[in-house]
Amino acid sequence: MRSRELTPLRIVVIAAAALAAGAFVIALELASDHRDARVVWAVFAPAVGWSFIGTGLVAWRAQPQNRTGRLMVLLGFAWFLFTLDAANAPWLYTAGVVTGGLWGGIFLHLGLSFPSGRLATRGDRALVIAGYFIFPLAFVPALLFASPEDVGCDDCPENVLLIRHDADLAAILTGVGALAYAVLFVLVFRRALQRWKAADAFERMQLTPVYVCSLGTFLLVTVARAGGGDFAWWAAFIATGLTPFAFVGGLLRRHVSHLDHELAERMEELRASRARLVEAGDAARRKLERDLHDGAQSRLVALALLLRSARRRAGDDEQLAALLDRAEEELRTSLAELRELARGIHPAVLTERGLEPAIQSLVSRAPVPVTVEAPAEERLPGPVESAAYFVVSEALQNVAKYANATHASVTVERANGSLTVEVADDGVGGADLSSGSGLRGLQDRLAALDGSLSLESPAGGGTRLRARIPVL
Repeated sequence: MRSRELTPLRIVVIAAAALAAGAFVIALELASDHRDARVVWAVFAPAVGWSFIGTGLVAWRAQPQNRTGRLMVLLGFAWFLFTLDAANAPWLYTAGVVTGGLWGGIFLHLGLSFPSGRLATRGDRALVIAGYFIFPLAFVPALLFASPEDVGCDDCPENVLLIRHDADLAAILTGVGALAYAVLFVLVFRRALQRWKAADAFERMQLTPVYVCSLGTFLLVTVARAGGGDFAWWAAFIATGLTPFAFVGGLLRRHVSHLDHELAERMEELRASRARLVEAGDAARRKLERDLHDGAQSRLVALALLLRSARRRAGDDEQLAALLDRAEEELRTSLAELRELARGIHPAVLTERGLEPAIQSLVSRAPVPVTVEAPAEERLPGPVESAAYFVVSEALQNVAKYANATHASVTVERANGSLTVEVADDGVGGADLSSGSGLRGLQDRLAALDGSLSLESPAGGGTRLRARIPVL
């Protein structure tokens, strides 16, 4: 675990090595006797290596378990080997020509393992292994028979691998090497396209810039190695310089998509938790209503019967009879209040018969005439019925307390996967969702079900309360 982490000491060592290698490349490019545009190479050749190493360190530091950052650092140093072909010394020049292709193998490894840094299939591993052989070694056989003039570099140092000059054989072997590059490119392109098609939208956002830059660079290098000339090399050079930023951008997109996914999961957990709380609250309300009905309310009814019986036996004792009559009246009032309390906690009619009868029960107690459009249909989920009921209940209570209305209406409609509940009146208006705890409580209840509550209440223009509740 710790060996994968990028410690400050490792950063210092890698950065120092990168600076030293880059400085060596600058000196090598400026002193080259056969390199065209030496100043340009002296500026941009180390910059490419440093860009891979720098972005690789950032990626490594951010995600130690991901091998992408380490591969980018290795690629940066391998790029410095590629620039050794600017050397004037024959042995160093030849070493650069041979080992310079190593960066292509790492580049392929990086592209096929992105974004996790791990190769997913045996086919991917086989392509990477082939890349580590083909990129540095595909043109080595041709070097055994090719002079500098044969490769279009009259001023280049002598090739120390030359065993016999044979221009025709060197051309054939160069063609074979180019063919190996081309075949590998086709296989890699096919694999990349297959993987891109199988990816989801988020993964495609990561893969697209990386694959475009990587495959474009691979194609340009293949053309250049096959004799495409300076233009192909410069195009490949520029594409290579842009590629590390595509990798970092892809990693950042991956990180952001993971954060989005985690946030979405947490939001879903929160929504489910809130829905469970609402459902648990409704279950507790139903239990309390049953306990009141079966317990206290039943005892009060029994007590009323006893008082009535006692009243009949009071005979001519007018004082006792009056006292019993008063006690019975108080008991009837208490029983009515208890029934109203139980109905407010959770109406039995809602549990037993459904939403439309429960709304009719509310309307029957309203202080103003109320028209109802609530078609009787199949039962809805319990939390939905409860939420709709309490929307109507709260709205009608507000009509009774504040609206000074002469008429109200209740409309319930189910369409397009949602239940819409609307309560309107012709009162004085001026209501505000934020002004009362009852409406705020409704908002919280509806939000737990992914629902919403809206209010239209212009001064003097009546009030219209609308709730929308998803019905799964």
